[in-house]
Amino acid sequence: MRPASTVDGTGQDSVSCANMSSDGPSSPQQPVTMADIARLAGVAESTVSRALKDSNRVSYDMKKRIRALVDQHGYKVNARARALRTRKTNTIQVAIPSSRGTSHRIANTFLSELSSALTEELSSRGYDMLISKASPWQDVPGADAVAGGRADGIIVLGQSNQPEKLADYAANGAPMVVWGAQIPGQNYVTVGTDNRLGGQLVGEHLAKTGRRRIIFFGDLRHDEVRLRQEGCMTALTQASQEQQTLSVASPFDPESAYNSAINFFGGRGAPWHDAVFAASDVIAMATVQALRDLNVRVPEDVAVVGYDDIMVASYYSPALTTVRQDPELAVKNLVDALVAKMSGEPIRSILLPTKLIVRHSCGMSLTPTA
Repeated sequence: MRPASTVDGTGQDSVSCANMSSDGPSSPQQPVTMADIARLAGVAESTVSRALKDSNRVSYDMKKRIRALVDQHGYKVNARARALRTRKTNTIQVAIPSSRGTSHRIANTFLSELSSALTEELSSRGYDMLISKASPWQDVPGADAVAGGRADGIIVLGQSNQPEKLADYAANGAPMVVWGAQIPGQNYVTVGTDNRLGGQLVGEHLAKTGRRRIIFFGDLRHDEVRLRQEGCMTALTQASQEQQTLSVASPFDPESAYNSAINFFGGRGAPWHDAVFAASDVIAMATVQALRDLNVRVPEDVAVVGYDDIMVASYYSPALTTVRQDPELAVKNLVDALVAKMSGEPIRSILLPTKLIVRHSCGMSLTPTA
């Protein structure tokens, strides 16, 4: 039978427990409080509180010791009492901004994978997650859960194509961390991979495999996409002056990406290209299907490279060459940064490593990298 949560006269979080050890409360009805856990751990109550919030101000070993005591004695925080006392909700808003001129569907599969991983990461740290497809700066009821008192902080997945709106919102001072690119003059903290390097790795690889006429599919209004394109084109320019490159706008959703590829490769008099670098794996897969429908062989006629390394990329046919972004590493850093920011600690933007994963869609017969 689970112990019943109570609140004592001082508002102290507590829970009644019948099986305390001999060095704790002995009465079956006597509540186990945060003070009890602190005494057993030999630390201050504030240390217990920080440990349960996964603060960076508490060492890993101490967090482990405190959580073991919490599990052993059945202590559970009374969320309602804590919210009333601290004005904290223990909820994090996760926003996936829609781009101007696009639908509100979450078309970027990698961001969907990030949001799924965030659910697990936040839950393991004792936070609830409130997901929103509306940007917090939009004039939509409930879009800004932090301002509405329904969340303690916000993680924004993607910078969308409205950087000025994001900057204006950041200036309000809400605890916020953004998944995205580092750009000059930004007034908010970002966690993201080196997009320019990722594009450079693709350009170098395509040049080494003899591809000379490369087309880039993506929406350059997004900073991350623009950096990927710039990195690729720089690498191609350095490799040979004979490289012929072109960029074509393509949204992230598969239907629009498919139509962009059909219109380009199927158009009368369209310049012929022997490689495609897509800004995402979803765009790359839609491009492969479009090329098939036009009776163009991949990779024999046209090599295709994506970006993100989503879960299905290695199972696609042909298996997709792509640039890997690690969702688990991403969410750990996102949550670490936001928790630190909510605790008032100084934080800086984080640049995560990235890696080219070579598979068959670019024409290579190498064993796929897992």
